[in-house]
Amino acid sequence: MDKSFSTSQNKGKKTGNDGNTFFLKAIAMPALTVLFCVFFSFTANAQDKIIQKNGKEIKAKVLGTDSQYIRFKRYDNPGGPDYFLFRTDVLRIEYENGKTEPKTEPEKVTQEPARNTPVNTEALERKIAKYQKRSMTFLTAGSVAIVAGAITILKLTGDYNKYKTAVQGTNDSYTTWYQTNYKTAPPAADLQKQESFSAFASPGIYGGAAALIGGLALDLIGLRNMQLAQKTRTELAGKQKELSLQPFYDASYQTTGLKIALSF
Repeated sequence: MDKSFSTSQNKGKKTGNDGNTFFLKAIAMPALTVLFCVFFSFTANAQDKIIQKNGKEIKAKVLGTDSQYIRFKRYDNPGGPDYFLFRTDVLRIEYENGKTEPKTEPEKVTQEPARNTPVNTEALERKIAKYQKRSMTFLTAGSVAIVAGAITILKLTGDYNKYKTAVQGTNDSYTTWYQTNYKTAPPAADLQKQESFSAFASPGIYGGAAALIGGLALDLIGLRNMQLAQKTRTELAGKQKELSLQPFYDASYQTTGLKIALSF
């Protein structure tokens, strides 16, 4: 009996081991296969992508980048050598964590203005007015100074001529009287001496000369501003005569077309 019981017990143990083996084959192995496939699929997708400008895509593991190069290993040969690409040949890098380098941003749409900005002539017109005002001011002041200086010099010249005539007349009269009474010419020391024009007209002559010189300088400045005004006026006329061909849209008329403006 003991031997038979022992044999029966051993048979029971063998039957239990067969059940465990059947469980592993029927349930555990397919589950492990599914987990392995999921892990392999995740690993296969967890890779960097280098997209070149020529459209080619490289599956890789990016090791580092700088301003010139991109260093990586090929994903299908992780133990192989390091590869390099010029950054200028690469469009972007898509990392396994979802980041992109360089960061892509949606293109900004810039709306063109409906009308081109017209030629701004106000600045030129202000310049013309400024130059004209300066020109009139300096020319007027210069002309007045020249006239005043010329009048002063002419007046002094006339007075000097009268003075010389008076001195000459006095000396002639004295010489005639002296010769009548003494039968000889009078001593030179007895005759009245004439002053020079600068001594006679001083200091008025210097004021007149300064007025003439200053007036000429003011006139030159005025003429220069007149030239600048004329130059600016020519520039303004050139801008106003430019043919402006520009698209426009007027909401009040709900129409589009071409605007042609020709100013003379």
